[in-house]
Amino acid sequence: MGNNSREEKRLNVVFLGNHDVGIKVIEALHKFTNLVGVVAHPLNNEEGVVYSSVYEYTKKLGIDTIRGKSSDETVFEFIYNKDPDLIWVTDYKYLLPEKLINIPRIGCVNLHPSLLPKYRGRAPINWAIINGEEKIGITAHFIDEGVDSGDIIRQIEVNINEDDYVGDILIKLYPLYFEITKDVISDILENNLNLIKQKHIQTKIYPRRKPEDGLIDWNKPSRDIYNLIRAVSKPYPGAFSYLNHQKIVIWKAKVEPFCLEEKYLTNGEIVDFKENYLRVKCSDGIIKILDWEILSDNSK
Repeated sequence: MGNNSREEKRLNVVFLGNHDVGIKVIEALHKFTNLVGVVAHPLNNEEGVVYSSVYEYTKKLGIDTIRGKSSDETVFEFIYNKDPDLIWVTDYKYLLPEKLINIPRIGCVNLHPSLLPKYRGRAPINWAIINGEEKIGITAHFIDEGVDSGDIIRQIEVNINEDDYVGDILIKLYPLYFEITKDVISDILENNLNLIKQKHIQTKIYPRRKPEDGLIDWNKPSRDIYNLIRAVSKPYPGAFSYLNHQKIVIWKAKVEPFCLEEKYLTNGEIVDFKENYLRVKCSDGIIKILDWEILSDNSK
């Protein structure tokens, strides 16, 4: 009797999102709700190659799926006609307009990969590593008209170890998208929401990062350079510098102190260039580069 009652309470949900994390959320929504529609990103040449395609995945599941931006009238009509209890957003790069936010009976939930209110905006994992944070996480929050500013529903926290690269953090976070989605759906069904209002004082909204932002400034401290390398390593475009007019992309490195004679070398000068590593002087130490790739002259 209890199982039938719970079955009757399944929520009608429309999902908007993208990427591998979108797939993890869809797996949970498909299992624990009535996933009545999906809005995927407009087609990108990296979709299905660099990351999983939400569009192809949900089409195979037989779920009604379209592509579009949140400002498209076709997207509004698609969602409105589904009459959802809940809109769920994960890795969808377009802010929702007010008329979309007002459609679902319960509201719109977003999963943001930071411990809000810290790191609102774009590329929160990359920025957290760049800034030397020791923790990251996923926040489930209701969407309002601000940027990642709505009431917090749940958070999951994970540690950033000193030798973790961004790929390591993504591996830690991926399975948690399923878990937090399942838990939030349960909270809603059980009427067990304990919302936390975000503090908005002096909260920074971070911008998107571009590949050219990975250019290394060798005048910076070694720890800052190391954090940049970790933050934009694979699967991102990588931190980079130039060697003999060729671009060198640095995938892995570590920090070393310099010896007395190295202290007076020019920042950015190569101290050693061996077969399996090279050492570069920066303002307060040495960056020992352990994995790198030299691109051709015309690589951008």
